[in-house]
Amino acid sequence: MRFSVAIYDPQYLTRQGMKAVVEKVTQAQDIHLLKTDQNLEDQVYRIEPQLLTLEYKGRHTIQPQTLERIKQRLPDTRVLIISDDDDALMIKQYLGLGIEGFLTKQCSTHELTKAVNSIMSGGKFYCQRIIEVITQKDIPNAMELSDREMQVIRYIGKGLSSERIATELNVSIHTVNSHRKNVLKKLGLKSPTELIVYAVKQGWVAI
Repeated sequence: MRFSVAIYDPQYLTRQGMKAVVEKVTQAQDIHLLKTDQNLEDQVYRIEPQLLTLEYKGRHTIQPQTLERIKQRLPDTRVLIISDDDDALMIKQYLGLGIEGFLTKQCSTHELTKAVNSIMSGGKFYCQRIIEVITQKDIPNAMELSDREMQVIRYIGKGLSSERIATELNVSIHTVNSHRKNVLKKLGLKSPTELIVYAVKQGWVAI
């Protein structure tokens, strides 16, 4: 089976290494090295690859929302994340998008081969480390947050008080405070300060 592949990784050596591995272990007809100083979506939409491999960490972090838009616009493009990220919450957030595969950069060439073959055959593939993350019951799942809770988080990140947030959302202060408590509980955080730090790290807010 011949197919096209697009590779996105901020590190030049990793990008070239991935190209060499893909050439060796797959029957990819066209391999495109995407430029990390250009918009990822524009490049992917232009190429419309059958397989997109990427590392989302880097100078310009690829947010989950970006991958979600790509999946919606190009439903036939399969996504394989290959990352050195060890943040369980972030990993679960990307997995919640329905991506077809997730490997760590410590995975072997054998695992990469199995991942590509499985994904291009219509299946999914996660390496052992990722499976361990999926099955950990004590990790809070950011995908459980509602749209309204995400709105509250963004307003908190902008420094708005509960009263101001209530005005912006046209709800009661009690409702806003309930959302704040629920967010902290779902994410396993203890204070608004921890929430802001976490939200900044996830790219939900900018300060």
